[in-house]
Amino acid sequence: MNILFLCTSNLNRSKTAEDYFAEKDPLRVYRSAGLSEKECKRNGTTLCSEELLTWADVVFVMEKEHVRRIENYTGQRFLDKVINLDIPDVYQHGEPALIEQLEKRRDAMQFEELFARIESQSSARAALRLFEVSATELAETYQSGSTEGKF
Repeated sequence: MNILFLCTSNLNRSKTAEDYFAEKDPLRVYRSAGLSEKECKRNGTTLCSEELLTWADVVFVMEKEHVRRIENYTGQRFLDKVINLDIPDVYQHGEPALIEQLEKRRDAMQFEELFARIESQSSARAALRLFEVSATELAETYQSGSTEGKF
């Protein structure tokens, strides 16, 4: 699963979230970027692109303004995978208080349950593409109680 964190300049909030969750959860892929071209150029950080938004299964932003920026540049295309964490720009990179806020949001929004739902949907879509079968055919092939083919 691909998870993208976005803030204004990819200097403090989103970069901390990427670093922290990548270390805590190595089974998923985390990246981060900023939404202000001016600030990203000034700080030498990663600027968000449509390619990154397409890559991500879920996109976490830090403020309502970030949702508006995505919508202004890409329309409605990516809004269904955007979640606002509502974390103000008052923290430094790696600051314990920022990590505490990220953990509070993770618990409140039940990230693990959210990720499990997204991953299962992605897995089904990937299986359908891989085998080029209909959802009905896939359901008929897979029977949850069956032990056939299991180790």
